[in-house]
Amino acid sequence: MFLIKAAKMYFQPAGLLRFAPYILIIPIVVFHALSLAGCVSTSPAIPNIYAVALRANNNATDTPLQVRIGYFGICGIDEEGTTCQTASGRSVEALAANLFPEILGNNKTSDSTRKTDKKETSDISDLVTTALDLQSRTFTPILAGAAVLFILGLAALFLFKRDVGKGASWEHPRRSAIVRRTTYGMLCGSAALSFAAAIATSQAAGALEYASESMGHASVLIKSGTTLQVLQWTAFGFQSLFLLAVPFLVKNKTQAPEGEFKGEA
Repeated sequence: MFLIKAAKMYFQPAGLLRFAPYILIIPIVVFHALSLAGCVSTSPAIPNIYAVALRANNNATDTPLQVRIGYFGICGIDEEGTTCQTASGRSVEALAANLFPEILGNNKTSDSTRKTDKKETSDISDLVTTALDLQSRTFTPILAGAAVLFILGLAALFLFKRDVGKGASWEHPRRSAIVRRTTYGMLCGSAALSFAAAIATSQAAGALEYASESMGHASVLIKSGTTLQVLQWTAFGFQSLFLLAVPFLVKNKTQAPEGEFKGEA
């Protein structure tokens, strides 16, 4: 009986409007998770979520060696396939050997027909070194802070709704004001960090791509990743909509009864 009543309430027009903002939480969490998981593994679509892709300038028509970086992961792509892993706590030599095992790693066999020269080894070392520098200095994981603040903001919103649902906002106006300000502060801070991460990634990746194309003798060519930027901007858009809907989620419950004292804003 409870499920039937809940379903009837949900599928009423008023119920749909009431619960619609909560649906926005799902894409926000999913897009944040995908953005942060870029290049961490070779799971479907994960290697295509990257900030920038690097390749040596002298092998544009030869073996397509390429290194892609995300916020925490790094991928190596050659004619043998794609290898991805996390980049934290690993040296350049270890990463190069793991990302290109057929060239530098333990999978290289003596009867292999593929020739590896010193120039190719040097190119791989340069690509991995440059990728690690960009990942640690340019593409800092600001989005991780936005995701953490959003989760904390949801927890604060739950406490805020429970507080005003019991009428405690008028019995304890000072406490209610603290909870309300904490909720909006975390959600607004999360949206601000999401915007900062999106615009920083777009601007930095675009500038690096333009600079590498403009320099005729650049040893490394850089291409910006589109998927990561789309995910970040979409997550920010959903966060903005959810933030605008928060006042309506508690609007009816926070109206003070006539003649009673209204808490401090």
